[in-house]
Amino acid sequence: MKYCILLILYFISVPVFSQSLLKGVVKDSKGDAVFAANVYLKNNPQKGIVTDLDGNFSLSVNIKTDTLIVSFIGFNTTKVPLHSIPVNEVLNVVLKEDSKTLAEVFITAQDPISEKFSVVKLGKLNIYLNPVSQGDPLKAITSLPASTTTDESANPSLRGSSADRTRVVLNNVPVYSPVRNSQINGIGNFSIFNTEIIHEQYVYASNPPLTYGNTSAGLIEIETINDLPVNQLQLSVSLASAGVFLSQKIKNKSFIQVFGNDQFSAAFIGINKASMKRLNSFFSRDLGLNFHSNIGKRLSFNSFNYFINEGYNVNVEEFTYSGISLSEKTRIFTVNNLKFHTDNGVLSINSGIDYSLKKFSFGNIASDNKTNQVFTSADYRWFLSENFTLQSGISHDFQRSRFNDSIPAYYYALSPASPNYHTDTAIFNSILEAYSYFNWNINDRYTLSSGLRSNIPLNKQSYYLSSQLGLKYKINKNQSFLLSGGKYHNYSTPNYYSKKFVLLSSYQLALDYSFEYKSTSLTAAIYYKNEKGKQTNNLFFTVNNQSTFGIELFYEQSFRKYFKLMFSNTFMNQISEINNASFKGEKDYNYFIKTSLNYNNPKLFSLTLAYLARPGDYYTPVIISFYDNQTKFYQPRFSYNVNSGQYKAYNRLDISISRYFKFNKTALITFASLNNIMNTKNESEVLYNTDYTETHFDNYELRTIYFGLVWQLNY
Repeated sequence: MKYCILLILYFISVPVFSQSLLKGVVKDSKGDAVFAANVYLKNNPQKGIVTDLDGNFSLSVNIKTDTLIVSFIGFNTTKVPLHSIPVNEVLNVVLKEDSKTLAEVFITAQDPISEKFSVVKLGKLNIYLNPVSQGDPLKAITSLPASTTTDESANPSLRGSSADRTRVVLNNVPVYSPVRNSQINGIGNFSIFNTEIIHEQYVYASNPPLTYGNTSAGLIEIETINDLPVNQLQLSVSLASAGVFLSQKIKNKSFIQVFGNDQFSAAFIGINKASMKRLNSFFSRDLGLNFHSNIGKRLSFNSFNYFINEGYNVNVEEFTYSGISLSEKTRIFTVNNLKFHTDNGVLSINSGIDYSLKKFSFGNIASDNKTNQVFTSADYRWFLSENFTLQSGISHDFQRSRFNDSIPAYYYALSPASPNYHTDTAIFNSILEAYSYFNWNINDRYTLSSGLRSNIPLNKQSYYLSSQLGLKYKINKNQSFLLSGGKYHNYSTPNYYSKKFVLLSSYQLALDYSFEYKSTSLTAAIYYKNEKGKQTNNLFFTVNNQSTFGIELFYEQSFRKYFKLMFSNTFMNQISEINNASFKGEKDYNYFIKTSLNYNNPKLFSLTLAYLARPGDYYTPVIISFYDNQTKFYQPRFSYNVNSGQYKAYNRLDISISRYFKFNKTALITFASLNNIMNTKNESEVLYNTDYTETHFDNYELRTIYFGLVWQLNY
């Protein structure tokens, strides 16, 4: 479904002629076109359309006594009697921003208190129009210069930090392991979130606001929609999936969204067989439900519920053993929010329950992992004045994991006949925290924010205090600087290699610059972070401390009406400390280039070229081996110089094309993509022969083709 939703906004309008054809254009008070504004008749609302990228619309009418309604979120609704519109003239509609006072509408509390300190704010349109997002909210982040994700997945790694230090929050509730793991190729490694439910997504590349805890790198804050502009039904089918999505209003005050997808592998692997030599099969079945209700003028309730069952069958080569790896995971979670609006503040009560069961097998490894999470929080945002906001709250995050594993007795002997032993490990963690955060607009140029967040130690935990300070300076309406710094804490997420909760911390300092003028956007950043805590990502070594210095540059330019060029580059110098010795970090890059060229003509088609280039990842090579008579395998000895090996430089070029056909109330979207056009063999893992004297390499995704279509009905 995520692929199918991707291109929903690249379209061409096909006017429907009747007795009288009304044409018009919708703009805001600044003269800019309003895209996707709702245009319909008062007495026949189901007969409506939305404006195109230039704000244009065409609507057939035959009753001059009716009234034309034009609406868009954040603007006052405009009503135009049809009898007042001159015949055969283009109607110009100017929407004015909604300037109602807080007393009249209370306080919506939709935008976060620290929105002004968000490096990037992504709405639904930004995600769909992103050249590499493929319709997924977390995959869209990988195009940002701050994203240092290198495994072709949607797992967010920001500014050189591991993904486990960054948190994804949905409606004030943390969602751990936010990425699907149904297969090893790019099609399945997307997030568990559906873009159609999203209102806004905020990306804090560093110095995350302390309104949230348990993060020591960055933060992805996702908010679901609180208003449904139109009822809609979508049916989709593609090379690897089929899905349905339904959005339905309920008595004007409530709405419900229901979606489901079935992901299958036969057709996709069949067509891309040459590029899928290791992948045998994969599947994914999910079901989601989002319900929102405004209970009176002051109270609102939202509930998001999600279920997924996924798995894969893939040939894996690890050390010197080759065999089939099987995995299956079942997960269900719910996020519920209750908001009460007072005259000068908002009280929010949030809860989340998450349960998953994952089974994995390979050679003599067999693992069953059960995880449970129960999260509750209460927050109050107090608008003391027009320029000063204070937010305080308390949260409790309970997590339990149980590992029932068969583990190799010798890590290098993985065949089914090799010796192993059984472990049954149950661990839990209870994080109780309180915080206070303020935002002060000192004047038109300066904004100051600061926060403190402290844990209340439970079960012999160590005490910690997180703190931060941010100052934003607005040079003019086009330029601004943001200076931010602080100390942060989080607990690691247990995994197969490290079955425990480890307290991690970081010191961060960043200076961000932003410039926007007409069709040009430019951002730059310089940052430093020092991350502490024993973080284990594999069997061989544990990173104790890690320091990262980085410089980012991002440039975006629209030109010739239909073209958009994006370019970014990142430099990172990273040093890791392992066993009191310093080594080159895994993400030490002297360049990390991301660029794309997009042609979006609503009357023809949309075409995007996206290119990514970076140095190869670092790895620690085997330097010698010894034959073990007991296991009948060679025992490898790795170099003491960690990360002394490096894969070849990574390069990837993708192309995607789409077209949108509109027929009255329905629409048809067709799309296709060709990934890794040059069929570049980007090295992902070093492999060895039986005695480790020869090396060869496994690769990331080779050239693949993907296509599909979506049928859409607005009613």
